[in-house]
Amino acid sequence: MQKLVGALVAILVIFWIIDSPTTAAGTVNTILADLASAGQSVILFLRNVV
Repeated sequence: MQKLVGALVAILVIFWIIDSPTTAAGTVNTILADLASAGQSVILFLRNVV
């Protein structure tokens, strides 16, 4: 069942990228920027703890 759900999600993501690549790229950039910000916050916290 998990493999089926994973394959379905992959197919939907590929369809989304093909259907609207600009929106998909913007979403990926936003997610990556949020992850970078979270990482910087963790580093800042750890520096202040030490």
